[in-house]
Amino acid sequence: MEAAAHPHSHEPVPSRWPIITALGAGLIPVGLVSAAHGWKQGLGVLMLGFAVMLYGASRWWAELLHDRFFGSEAVDAERRLTTAMAFFIASEAAIFASFFAALIYARHHAPSWPPQGMPHFEIFVPAVNTFILLFSSVTLHLGHAALERDRRDGVIASILMTIFLGAIFLCGQAYEYGFLNGSAFSIKSGIFGTTFFMLTGFHGLHVLMGLIFLNVVYGAVLRGRITPQQHFPFRAASWYWHFVDVVWLFVFTIVYLL
Repeated sequence: MEAAAHPHSHEPVPSRWPIITALGAGLIPVGLVSAAHGWKQGLGVLMLGFAVMLYGASRWWAELLHDRFFGSEAVDAERRLTTAMAFFIASEAAIFASFFAALIYARHHAPSWPPQGMPHFEIFVPAVNTFILLFSSVTLHLGHAALERDRRDGVIASILMTIFLGAIFLCGQAYEYGFLNGSAFSIKSGIFGTTFFMLTGFHGLHVLMGLIFLNVVYGAVLRGRITPQQHFPFRAASWYWHFVDVVWLFVFTIVYLL
């Protein structure tokens, strides 16, 4: 009777991926704190947490998009998930704001910044990374324009280019981390090291999540499930990617320039 009274109601398909994603996310702070306190296995726990969370999130997104956007209830799902996506991005912005506040507070109360004995950052690699990430926003925007004109080849090319640029950004960040590690600078290097690696590492994680999101959308485009009339997954991925790019502008300015 209740189902008949609400013919358009939708019960999500039971899924194991949310709990797997949550377990991976729970391992990340455990590994981070352990590594900061010198536990040798802490880095391994951190990497395991990242891997589990990213894999679970990618499978969850793929399952969710298939369930909600390629069935008869796509319009209702789009309205609800648009709101959910907006709240998600707002919550992520609040987390980044707390990291920025911690960094600014530490700088304000430090006798000198960077503290004595800490390295001064080279600007070249972060500057190139900034250009790469900004250009990736342009390529993704061009993909959205191609989608509105129903140019499938243009959509595919723009997504692949954006993924490639995002991967190059992560390679640049990994190179910088390797260089800093060679200078004996790590997350254990006082408040300076902690705030630097927390902020840049958390942003790098979001770039990686954005790449997974784009790969899920890319697969949907190849299967013909993203159309000019029905493409919220593409728009959601674009919103997330542009958000990550804007956050990096703040990271680059506050961490490297000021």
